[in-house]
Amino acid sequence: MGQGKTVLDVASGTGESACYLVQNFGCQLTGIDTSDYMIQRAKRKAKERNLSVEFKKGDAHNLPFNDDTFDVVISECTTCLLNKGQAIREMARVVKPGGYAGIHDICWKEDTPDHLKNKLAEIEGERPETLEGWKNLFERMGLKDLIAVDKSYLIPDWGKDIKKKIGIIGRVKIFLKVAKKWGISGYKSIRESEQIFQSPHTGYGIIVGRKP
Repeated sequence: MGQGKTVLDVASGTGESACYLVQNFGCQLTGIDTSDYMIQRAKRKAKERNLSVEFKKGDAHNLPFNDDTFDVVISECTTCLLNKGQAIREMARVVKPGGYAGIHDICWKEDTPDHLKNKLAEIEGERPETLEGWKNLFERMGLKDLIAVDKSYLIPDWGKDIKKKIGIIGRVKIFLKVAKKWGISGYKSIRESEQIFQSPHTGYGIIVGRKP
């Protein structure tokens, strides 16, 4: 991923990663997202940083691009919310032969009990794979030379950083907003979700494959 390389960021959200890649690597980046709100936020961010990034609306399950379009296709912590096989198949379709498709996402540890998996799916709609499971999915979608790297050690620091950024007042505001909209049951669901992410069964990984 370097100067002039074409990159697609699937589910680009607020555009933070897209802007970082353009600013630091000089690539030609396109971001897609289903949310108009996120697209507008991303466009404002790129404009404020004087960066040339294209953000457009699109569905990860049916990417609005021709086959073999991009040198690199990435997705950040979103694939577990999607139809995983279809999303990865689409990433593989639009990347050029010899190019790379990669994600970083939540990974269950091999010994994760089913009740935790079911609870996360119920609360967050997320259905992660184990690191090996993600790797197998990439392989089934035709990608080769697979690399899967366990980055689970980063999770505790992320949790601390988020709490620090939000602060006590921010957490109180979130609690009041959730309680107002969903009642105590909504706050209980948030706490259950936090406990799952903080458990030793939850990990994080990077998975990359090359299109032959």
